[in-house]
Amino acid sequence: MNGGVLPGPRRVALRLAPLLLAGSLGAGGAAGCDDVSRFSTAEGESYCGAITLGGAFRAGLSPRVQMRLTLDADALGGPEPPGALWTYEAPDADAPELRLLDGAPLRPIGALAHDPLSRLEFGEGRERNAIYAVSPSDPDAESLLAILSLRTDASVEVRLLRPGQAPLPSGEAPAAERRQVFGNFRLTRRTGTCGF
Repeated sequence: MNGGVLPGPRRVALRLAPLLLAGSLGAGGAAGCDDVSRFSTAEGESYCGAITLGGAFRAGLSPRVQMRLTLDADALGGPEPPGALWTYEAPDADAPELRLLDGAPLRPIGALAHDPLSRLEFGEGRERNAIYAVSPSDPDAESLLAILSLRTDASVEVRLLRPGQAPLPSGEAPAAERRQVFGNFRLTRRTGTCGF
């Protein structure tokens, strides 16, 4: 028998050992990473926060806009809405209060589950990202995309996005319900309904 070669069954077992170890570590790691239930809001809780103030990071939204989110994190990736969004813009001398979203369900986009975009990853500090459609409170307004990021610091980021209509040939801006929208909100868990 060749001194450098182990007998058959033992040689196979030794070759499979690293694969089994890697598989079990991968499964354990995935299970730990996929457990996002701690992000769920309980009865009487909400995630609350305001829009990022810098004008370069906003389009079609005032710097006064605040957001509220309720979330069932166990339902992320499922067929039912895992939560709802509200926005509130306080009135000022020029405009009344505005609620772009008023309990808008996070609507899953079914076909997205079969696309790599459903596994969106960007930047460090985000455990899970998910994309949903949301309908504004104005039934004539175009829908928006809400991109949720569950962060390692227990906060949630929500980006609202609508491509909007191109400026009219006359150079006139499109109607408000057709304008481009972009805003990034950093939300933290609070008791209550964020004051609105």
